[in-house]
Amino acid sequence: HLEKTSFYSVSTHGVNDYTFLEYVNLRLVAIYDEDADFSGVNESTLETVRTSTEKAAHYIQVTFTMGSKYDVNDNAGLIPLDSVRAGKGTFFEDDDLEHKCVQYTDGSFPEVASFNGSLLQDCAPAAAMCVSPASVPDQFVAFNIPLGVDWFDPPSNALDNNVFVHMVINAIDTVARGDEGQTPTNPNGGQAPWQMKTTLSASIPVVAGGINIFCDGITAKT
Repeated sequence: HLEKTSFYSVSTHGVNDYTFLEYVNLRLVAIYDEDADFSGVNESTLETVRTSTEKAAHYIQVTFTMGSKYDVNDNAGLIPLDSVRAGKGTFFEDDDLEHKCVQYTDGSFPEVASFNGSLLQDCAPAAAMCVSPASVPDQFVAFNIPLGVDWFDPPSNALDNNVFVHMVINAIDTVARGDEGQTPTNPNGGQAPWQMKTTLSASIPVVAGGINIFCDGITAKT
């Protein structure tokens, strides 16, 4: 199950020959500089379009659930940050994808101060970037990938402006490991006998009404 996308593929290595991901969803998010001006100067009261020139922080949220027998790989983490890449364009081009989480954590992310400032606003969602969960007690995972400041291309109903993501999910098969008293098996062999990896590649189009916007508002007129 994948919402708002025209491209989705997975490849899996491990004890099972099918992916352990379920209900995959992509969500585009824009966080504006908080709109506290209701004077009408920064908004068109006719078209209800904000005309402020303040920049917005853009990121994409990837959510999915995992089967009940899968858990975080303690050694490598559930989502290796160096596997997380994102890009934009009409078609998927592997060479155009950037290591967004590597950039965000090593300090090379463009306009990172402005981006983080937007995230710290009270009106912004509590969304930490590039945090691989240490546990998944409810089997639900939400992972936020920072994209940039004013990063999205203009919305297009022709579906030619797309955001692409590519990432690895690295889990453990707890049944094979014998967590609940089962006899442990060695399905993969080697030093990672219970490891399961899925590579997720997906896209979501940038369309009118398809971006979740925070910290923006207009005043009602009577």
